[in-house]
Amino acid sequence: MRRSIALIALLAVVACRTGRPAGVAVVPLSAATREDAIAQLAQRRANFHGMKSLMRVRATNGKTTQSFRAQLIVHDNQRMELIAYTPVGTTALKMKANGSRIESDPEVTPEAFAFLRDSGLTPAEMGMLVLGLPPRDDTTWTFTAGGLARVDIGEVMAVFDPPAFPAKRVTISTTRDHIEIEHLEVVSE
Repeated sequence: MRRSIALIALLAVVACRTGRPAGVAVVPLSAATREDAIAQLAQRRANFHGMKSLMRVRATNGKTTQSFRAQLIVHDNQRMELIAYTPVGTTALKMKANGSRIESDPEVTPEAFAFLRDSGLTPAEMGMLVLGLPPRDDTTWTFTAGGLARVDIGEVMAVFDPPAFPAKRVTISTTRDHIEIEHLEVVSE
C-alpha cells in the first residue's frame, strides 16, 4: 500500500513538472566590440530558425502582480507561442500568434496585450526582442559588445541586464505595465 501511494505521488509530481524546452543551447555572442555585436546579431536574425526559452516572469499591471514560469517559443518573425504555467507546473495559459492575430486558451482581454500595440511590434517580433535579438532595423537600439542593452519603441522600454545574447534578464516597462523576465534556459528550435 505504501509503495502504491509513493508511486502515485511520484507520478503526480512528474506529470506536473514544467516542460523544459528541447533543442541545442544557443551560443552566446563572441563579439569584442559593439560594432561586432551589431554585425553578429544581424547575421543571427538573417539566419533565424526559431528559439525557445524557459523563463521566470513577474508581470505588474496597475496594482496586480503575477509571478509564473513560462515557455516562449518564437518560430520566426511572425509566429510565436507562449505557455504560462501554474505553481505546480500545469498549463495555465496557451497563447499563439501569427502576425498580429492572437489566440489564447483561456481567452484573455485585448488589454492584456496593450504593450504590444504600444510597441508596434508583432507578438513574434516582441518575442525575438525578449530573447535579445533585434527583430528589425527601424528602431533605435543601444548595444554593447555583449548584445542589446536597451531599446525604446513608442511607449515601451526594454532594458537588458546584463546586455547579452541570448538575453539573461529583461525588464519591459510602459506607463501601465512592468514585466521582469529571467531566462532560465534558451535553446534553438
